[in-house]
Amino acid sequence: MALYSIKHLPTKPITASGFSLLELIIVIVLIGIMAVSLGNLTTSTVYSYVDAKDRNRLSQSAKWLSEKISREVREALPQSVRAGSNGNFHCLEFLPINNSSSYLNFPASGSVTSFNAVGYNLLNSNATLIAIMPIDANSVYNSSGTLGIVNNIQTFVGDPNQVVITLNAATTFSQRSPQQRFYLLNNPVSYCLNNNSGQMFRYDNYNLNPSQQFPPSGGDLIGENLSATSTVFNYSSNTLSRSGLLQINLHTQNRSRSLTGNQESFDVFHEVHIRNVP
Repeated sequence: MALYSIKHLPTKPITASGFSLLELIIVIVLIGIMAVSLGNLTTSTVYSYVDAKDRNRLSQSAKWLSEKISREVREALPQSVRAGSNGNFHCLEFLPINNSSSYLNFPASGSVTSFNAVGYNLLNSNATLIAIMPIDANSVYNSSGTLGIVNNIQTFVGDPNQVVITLNAATTFSQRSPQQRFYLLNNPVSYCLNNNSGQMFRYDNYNLNPSQQFPPSGGDLIGENLSATSTVFNYSSNTLSRSGLLQINLHTQNRSRSLTGNQESFDVFHEVHIRNVP
């Protein structure tokens, strides 16, 4: 076997390998373009999610608010609903029904201090007012022959199915109900939108006032991010052929952040049919 010297072994030429400066610059530029594109895509996705969340929150809030008002106003005393605006305040007012029943020995005329009534669940009532045959809002809020103040309700000794309703003073009611119906009422309730702040407040437990207040004192915050682009509460009084009609127009927008920077907003319109049987 032949032996070769190390210096006679075949060798490969040594060549340099790696990136050129131009290739490195191209790679850096491509990575930068991809990073910017990915960042814009991520930002757009995040904004879309936040906007969708805001839209859903505002929509649900406006729908909940209109539903709350409509459910409560359906239990209002017939003819007691009144709506209006003054300056930046748009208000709705009504008298909520606490209970109702039929009177039994009501005099045909003259003043009344007490009377017997069918006692269906009346003993547990904490009503402050009583109404008989309300005709219109003026007669209701002026207490002209329509309202009386309840002093107490007690069981009638001669019949456990009857109660005796005593008023705090002799009261003259100008009308009598054909169905001998009367209503027990709580103090007035108002919903008012402050167009400056975009907040809706609910007011209750305040005294009856002949003129609608804009707004009454106190109040609890129940909604925000609202504004008035038209009449917020529009009430059409009942007629002989239809019930009263309340239209609720709520314009909602996130006041703390413009949705995608384009002042996006939307409207919620709701109609409530209110009974007119006095």
